[in-house]
Amino acid sequence: MEYLGENLLNGIAATMEKFTSSEADLANYIIKNPDEISQLTISQIAKKIHISPATITRFCQKISFSGFNEFKHELKRYIDLRNKPTRNTDIKEIDYFSNLYQNHLGIIETTFRKMNVLDIQEAVSLINSAHKVHVYGIGNSGIAAQEFKWKFFRIGIHVESITDPHQAVMDAALCTNKSLVIGISVSGKTREVTDAINIAKKQGASILAITSDKKSQLSQLADLTLLVTNKSNMHMGQNISPTLPLFLLFDLIYTELVAKDYMNRIQFRNKTLSALKDI
Repeated sequence: MEYLGENLLNGIAATMEKFTSSEADLANYIIKNPDEISQLTISQIAKKIHISPATITRFCQKISFSGFNEFKHELKRYIDLRNKPTRNTDIKEIDYFSNLYQNHLGIIETTFRKMNVLDIQEAVSLINSAHKVHVYGIGNSGIAAQEFKWKFFRIGIHVESITDPHQAVMDAALCTNKSLVIGISVSGKTREVTDAINIAKKQGASILAITSDKKSQLSQLADLTLLVTNKSNMHMGQNISPTLPLFLLFDLIYTELVAKDYMNRIQFRNKTLSALKDI
């Protein structure tokens, strides 16, 4: 869990059951005396509350900070927000929203930097050559798989998304050399996805991996790997939708796919939109 600004003390209170007795004493003191704690060193706090510096460090790590310095920085920000309530209506002028905005820009920049035109074109070629596209994903990657289906189905791609591990394995066993299987796993280590991909590969299917780890097992099985940003490595990454980097990549593929066969793809899109309006 990542705490921001005015939510910091509420977050500590909500995590109280995870603390040891010494850590709970520290938590209660922080909640009651945030201004004082923000001015002290880790040694001064340890001496004042009669606990060890190591206990303070463990406490900070339990509430998802790397250590005391990062926690102290967040505590000072809490105090600033409390003492100087903002009336600015520009969302980017608010500290934590500004950081979130910068992180979103960072994801866009990193994604475009990792991608190149040849990779996107090769992905489009694989999609166009396949009789059917199978997209496997579990959890948040499953949500992305479903988004891929609806996005590309609208422009005439025969695509199916599979989010259940058992169904993925059965589906993979029925793949052929005319199938394209897309495995989505940001970590590249989702066993349910790699197991199904491995089966599909043995059936002769082409494999497209979408992951953040070029050296992952999923990537090693793939004919082509498209890399996405792993948001968990970013500050405030917990506040960013895990599907955002994936959706951005889908937009790149979609744009290239439409550009290469514009009239045909737009005709498909208009047909599907018209059908929806008639319901």
